[in-house]
Amino acid sequence: MELAHGLLLNEEVCSQLSEHQKAEFVFEWLRFLKKLLIAADRADLKEKQKKLVEQLTALLNSSPGPPTRRLIAKNLGVLYSVGDTFSVYQTVDKCNEIIRSKDDSPSYLPTKL
Repeated sequence: MELAHGLLLNEEVCSQLSEHQKAEFVFEWLRFLKKLLIAADRADLKEKQKKLVEQLTALLNSSPGPPTRRLIAKNLGVLYSVGDTFSVYQTVDKCNEIIRSKDDSPSYLPTKL
């Protein structure tokens, strides 16, 4: 799990894991990221913020469970409060698109944003 300890999600390692291991890996990374964002160097954070926002919003599209959604939301909040807020409206628009694209059929009921 030490591979999950970085500012950006290690997508190469994540793609090689099974679904269960991937969910655990992502959750561990999100927990570590929450602590790292507060202590991160602002210059390093600004450099990687665009990629980090892309990774976090992509995780929202994968319909994660409630604990993972909470961590994603907290990380986005901390990221925008510590880093630049230039793309916050784009992120909100992406979240609105996800909400609009979800179907209310019984197959989609367990997936919420």
